[in-house]
Amino acid sequence: MNRQSLTNTLLIAAVVALLLGINLLLYVKPEPEAESDDNADRSTYSGRPYGTLGAYLFLQESGVPVRRWEQDYRALVDRHDVRVVIFVEPRDKPEARQLRALAEWISRGGTFIMFERSWPLQLGRWQLLPGPPLPLDKEGSVFGQVSVHRIVPWQPGGAFHGVNWLGVSARARTMTLKPAPNVETDGFGSFPAQTPALVPLAGVKDTPAVVEVAYGAGRIICIGDPFIIANQGLAEGDNARFLLNLVRLATNKVAGQVVFDDYHHGYRTTNGGLLGLLGYFRGTPIPWMVWHIVALGLLTAYTVGYRFGRPVRLPVKPRTNTLEFVTAMAQLQKAAAARDLALENLYRRFHRRLCRYTGLPTTAPLKELCFVASQRSQHPMSEWCAVTERCQAVLEGRDTVSDAELLHLAQQLRTLGRWLPP
Repeated sequence: MNRQSLTNTLLIAAVVALLLGINLLLYVKPEPEAESDDNADRSTYSGRPYGTLGAYLFLQESGVPVRRWEQDYRALVDRHDVRVVIFVEPRDKPEARQLRALAEWISRGGTFIMFERSWPLQLGRWQLLPGPPLPLDKEGSVFGQVSVHRIVPWQPGGAFHGVNWLGVSARARTMTLKPAPNVETDGFGSFPAQTPALVPLAGVKDTPAVVEVAYGAGRIICIGDPFIIANQGLAEGDNARFLLNLVRLATNKVAGQVVFDDYHHGYRTTNGGLLGLLGYFRGTPIPWMVWHIVALGLLTAYTVGYRFGRPVRLPVKPRTNTLEFVTAMAQLQKAAAARDLALENLYRRFHRRLCRYTGLPTTAPLKELCFVASQRSQHPMSEWCAVTERCQAVLEGRDTVSDAELLHLAQQLRTLGRWLPP
């Protein structure tokens, strides 16, 4: 690595360290947004008033096999061990393809418990949707912190065993079954067409707030208020008993798991990999550092790959090696009978090396060159003189040389050249 490359590397490392330091110093963790009934995290990870962590832990401590569902509803099709899905008014609603998978799962005997006040669930040519607010009158709270209204059971059964009344909020809705305004014949965007039958289970003043709809071998239970299962409402009235009765009734004949839909609350399984790593560092300055490093890397790649200055020709590699060149020149000189030219190519270089070895100029007499060379090399002067004088005579045109003699002179020049510097 040369000095310039080392300087560039150190400069890039310094800039990266500076960016990391700035991110660490200036990063401020955002404060969580204040929750409201319209903008709340109702997942099982939330321990705040509108969350469902209390319901999750309550079922878990009651011996119910409960877990969090963090996958698309299409994964339910292959899960025969899941018997109950609890859906608690998420911000993101299921898409059409998910609804079709959910319908297939329910029709095989699954139970879908939905706590919802605004989203209509379309069942073929019908839709189950929240209606107007309940006409509530009685009000009371165990803890006295929130306004709680009462609804009473209408149907005897296992779901209301030990349940006298349910506590709901002032925003509770009635549940109705009406014809769908836009019926799609291919079933895309809704459940496949079946003739549903709505059975009211609980309410107030002839207005149902808890209903049940049979669908295939399964059923859908819709409650028009998520307050019943929320952390702040689970202890009101007999809400906890009602929730436990629902899941036990659904898993009484066929045992299976009860899952809370956290997928549509934003908690989604990534199966590791890059998305899982980014999710692990969510809420920290690490993602900003990664993006800064990526931007710096792209800038560096651009500057290194961009040409500053005039274009430079690429080096042209010779297509022949030295031996092929020598062979071709020898054949040309042999065909032209240019023995003197071949001898000149050898002797001129030998003469320059001899002058460099003796320290004399190129115009010095041959005998003087040979004398000094013999003194330094302890080689007979006669051999130096014989070779140089014969070559000089041929090059000056005073004599000719045969092929055999040319080869002999070349061998002598090579032998004497061992004493000379390169």
